[in-house]
Amino acid sequence: MNPSDWKQRAEVLFFGDGKKITEVSNLLSVSVRSISKHFNGLPHYEAEVARRKQAAQVRRKECHRLWKQKSRNNCPHAITRETLKIEHTTAVRILSKERFFN
Repeated sequence: MNPSDWKQRAEVLFFGDGKKITEVSNLLSVSVRSISKHFNGLPHYEAEVARRKQAAQVRRKECHRLWKQKSRNNCPHAITRETLKIEHTTAVRILSKERFFN
């Protein structure tokens, strides 16, 4: 394989198709180190990495929001002012007992 051939194909796979460097490495049978070295020399590589990082943060935030929403729905009773007050007084009693009797 001509050196410029795998470089062009790697750029298409990474920048065009959005593949990870390890996936590009497996598809082209070229080491990750060689691909990384080539990409680090490209002017638009850092912008692509920043864009992917931003997208990952957005995905993570959405996933976390959905997880919290799902976890809140597992509560067997409605959370009201009275239930919060009961939980708070119980926690205060437990903490006070631990502080003064240990």
